[in-house]
Amino acid sequence: MLRNFTFLLCLFLMPTAFAEEGSPSGAQYVHLQPAFVLNYGTNTKGRMKYIRTDIALRVTGAEAAGMVNQHQAYIRNQMVLLLSQQEDDTVNNAQGREKLRQVALEEVRALLTELEGKPFVDDLYFQNFVAQN
Repeated sequence: MLRNFTFLLCLFLMPTAFAEEGSPSGAQYVHLQPAFVLNYGTNTKGRMKYIRTDIALRVTGAEAAGMVNQHQAYIRNQMVLLLSQQEDDTVNNAQGREKLRQVALEEVRALLTELEGKPFVDDLYFQNFVAQN
């Protein structure tokens, strides 16, 4: 009977241990809400061009999440300014969006370093990215 109990206990505890071992410790995602919807580029043809995207920031620990939330208005402002300056060739292909993601990450990290002395953000993700020309 004891062997059966031990076997069942191990069976239930093993998946939990592996799941915790494989995940990065303390990683959290801070979603910049609401979604970004803005016009971008230069208006040469009389038509507005729009971007809609959701941005999530990966941070490690509660302190980093708190700092990102504390400065979310400033971070959102910088993201609006950055996204609105883009051109068609950047937003309409995968390489351009990846380069934009890297620039946005560096901008957020520089902003937090300037304000708090540490970058706090590990990565930045576009959860969706829709551009309308």
